[in-house]
Amino acid sequence: MLPEIFGVIKAYGLMLAISFALGMWLSVRRGRPHGLAPDTILDLIFGVLVSSIVGVRLFYVLTHLGEISPWYRAFFIWDGGLTLYGGIILATLTVWFLTRRRGIPFLVVADIFAPGVMLGIGLTRLGCFAAGCCFGKPTDCGCGVTFPADAPASLAYGQIPVHPTQLYASAGGFAVLVLLLALERFSNYRGATFGRFLLLYGLARFAEDFFRYYEPDQLLALGWSNNQWISLGMVALGLVIMVACARAAPDREAA
Repeated sequence: MLPEIFGVIKAYGLMLAISFALGMWLSVRRGRPHGLAPDTILDLIFGVLVSSIVGVRLFYVLTHLGEISPWYRAFFIWDGGLTLYGGIILATLTVWFLTRRRGIPFLVVADIFAPGVMLGIGLTRLGCFAAGCCFGKPTDCGCGVTFPADAPASLAYGQIPVHPTQLYASAGGFAVLVLLLALERFSNYRGATFGRFLLLYGLARFAEDFFRYYEPDQLLALGWSNNQWISLGMVALGLVIMVACARAAPDREAA
C-alpha cells in the first residue's frame, strides 16, 4: 500500500487524474469517425467530470447520513467517502441532458464514452489499492493481502489477509474494456457498446461485491449490498438497450 507518493501526491488522486486524461484522449479519438469535433467531446467530458465528482460524493452521503456530522462535512470530499455508482448515474444523466440540448444522439455519445469509463475504472481501482480503501473480506486463499496496521482493512479486521477486491475490480475494468472494443468489430449498431457496458460491468461489479467489505447497514435484501442491487438494475437495463437497439438497427440503416 502506498497512499502517498513522495509523501505529497495522493496515489488515488494521481490515478484518477491519469484515468481522466486517458479517457479524454480515447473519447476524442473515438468521436472522430462519428463526425464529432474534439471541442464537442471535451465540452461533454467537462460535464462528465463535474457531475461524476458530485455524484460519487452525493451517493455516499445519501447512503451514510448517520455518519455525516456536522452536516457541512458532506462537502468535504477530500475526507474520503465516495461511491462509484453515484458518479456513473449522475454523469450518464448529465450526458443525456447535454446531448439533448445540442441535438446529438445520446446513444452515439454513450457508445463513444463507455470504453473510456472502463479504462478509468481499471486505473482508479489501482489507486484504491494503493490507498487501502474498498478492501475485501478476510480470506485464506493465496491471493489474500495483509495491509499495514493503520490501513482501513486492518482497522476493521486486524492484520489478517483480505481479498484484494480493488485489484479484482481493476482487472474486471480492463477485461470489460477489451471486450467492448473487441465486440465492436462484430456488431456495432448504435447503442450496442453502451448496452454491453451496462451488462458487463453490472455483472462484474455484482460478482466483485461478494468478496468486498461493507458496513452492515449497507446490506439489503438477501444480504446483498446496495451496489449489487444497482448492478442487477444495470444488467437489466443493458439487456433492454441491446435488444431494442438491435431491433431498430435495420430501420436506422435504411433511413
